[in-house]
Amino acid sequence: MRPRCHGVYEGCTEGINGENMARQLINIEGVDRSFGPVDVLVDINLLVQDGDRIGIVGHNGAGKTTLLNTISEQSQDVGEVEFAPGIRIAYLTQIRDIDSESTIEEELGRKGRQFQELEEEIAGIETQMADPAFYDGDWEGVMERYSELQQTLGASGGGNVASIAKSTLARLGLDKHPMDMKVSKLSGGEKAKLALARQLVGLAGVDVMFLDEPTNHLDIETTEWLEAFLKDFKGAQLIVSHDRYFLDQVCTRIVEVDNLRAWPWKGNYSQFLRQKTSTEAALGDMIHTVEKKIAATTGALKQMKRANKYDKSISAKQKMIERMQQELKALRARVPKKRKPLILKLEATDKASMDVLQLDGATKIFEGLKRPVLNNQDLEVRKGDRIGIVGGNGQGKTTLLKIINGDEKLTSGTRDLAPGAEIGYFHQDHATLDFDLNPVEQIQKLRPDFQYGDIRAALGRFQFSGDQVTTKLSQLSGGERARVALLKLLLEENNLLLMDEPTNHLDMDSKDTLEEALIGYEGSLITVSHDRWFLDQVVNRIWELEDGIVTVYYGNYTDYIRAKKGLPPLAEDEVSQV
Repeated sequence: MRPRCHGVYEGCTEGINGENMARQLINIEGVDRSFGPVDVLVDINLLVQDGDRIGIVGHNGAGKTTLLNTISEQSQDVGEVEFAPGIRIAYLTQIRDIDSESTIEEELGRKGRQFQELEEEIAGIETQMADPAFYDGDWEGVMERYSELQQTLGASGGGNVASIAKSTLARLGLDKHPMDMKVSKLSGGEKAKLALARQLVGLAGVDVMFLDEPTNHLDIETTEWLEAFLKDFKGAQLIVSHDRYFLDQVCTRIVEVDNLRAWPWKGNYSQFLRQKTSTEAALGDMIHTVEKKIAATTGALKQMKRANKYDKSISAKQKMIERMQQELKALRARVPKKRKPLILKLEATDKASMDVLQLDGATKIFEGLKRPVLNNQDLEVRKGDRIGIVGGNGQGKTTLLKIINGDEKLTSGTRDLAPGAEIGYFHQDHATLDFDLNPVEQIQKLRPDFQYGDIRAALGRFQFSGDQVTTKLSQLSGGERARVALLKLLLEENNLLLMDEPTNHLDMDSKDTLEEALIGYEGSLITVSHDRWFLDQVVNRIWELEDGIVTVYYGNYTDYIRAKKGLPPLAEDEVSQV
């Protein structure tokens, strides 16, 4: 059976005369998933076909990873998850499967989960072959299958994982390290590249790939390489990601997990947003129309009863009302669940002059590095500048922020911060927070003049309630700590914001709120971010840091990419194709 169509949501996937145009790989029908008494997914219906690149989106805690795991592991409580016979599956997980105590060479040689089923079936046949009684039966078909499996394993690189992974690692720019170097000495971004290189081996012949936050900790260059790889991949993909730009580049369909359901949409992430806005407006109109019809029919029915007109028309109107009530219930089920919004308004202190910061002849050299992080650079920041710093992992973007903040001293050159400039700093590891405190104590430390009720009200605006406000920051999630760090920025006096990966750990709604706040911020902003969508919305110039040299580009991230390709800036309302 095909999954149900959802009216104004994604249409049915049939070709002309009802003929399916692509091979069906996975059919999910009527699936429920619970953890104890808590429902996480209800009545999930989805069809995965050859060539689908499906992005799974939703707020933190909506059940995106649970949906991915339920499908890939066929671990539903109710309903059916049917795989087409013989399909092969691969996984790229959110939690990188890395052994930090191994060497790079040893880690590259470990086989990913895509080889597991192949090798288990091969081992099972080899066990049969070791039994002399095996050859008394119909063994020829089993041996043919054994030969097919060996050929598939060889074609997938199963016998040469390390060599193929090394080739991928070189394309990702991580071949500079010796192969006997311990994985523990790599940066977070380098570990992500290492895991990616190993996990992408063996995808020849894979039909469906499951990816959970595949761009986490990857720099922009590596993310763009991954995007090209996935667009060339011939099988189907189910991708959980908060990276909106990535979803735009890769996905052909979007599934939004909301209010326990999974709603399918056609197109990439931007198309999904436009469709959702128009659909929600139409949905509101449809609900209002049905409510009016129910009220009118109910009123007519009451009049008939008062007039003692007990005939077939009364029964017909009662059935009509029941059908409309069912329709109304179905329509209301499709209304997105309203979540308590993050409320963020950043105000700059009116103390800074037009010239905020000047770096002259700035050079920064770390002992042991072959090249300087900064090499005799002249840079300026003026009031109202919103600057995005981009560059590969290890180029020194965070170090540049620390130099601007005064945490790192220049080897040579000068840093001149204007009188009246007040810096607010958002660390990607939330280092400005005291992890031994809870959110209430953290705010009390910053603003001892605040009453307890004021603190609770402020935390409430940042989606904190109940036991969260008295839980130590060390025990909160990355997203929860990020919201405390943002509240801390809000309560400080500043007019120059330094933000290091501020969208990490935030769900899409919170990212939208942060972007709106930064667009309205009247001070200056310097941010390091791998989030290209965020950079497109917020910044008005780009500093590209490469090999100690900062190149300045005017405009947002898309303007920067177009400039590097020799293309003119986009006209107003023009959609970028790069």
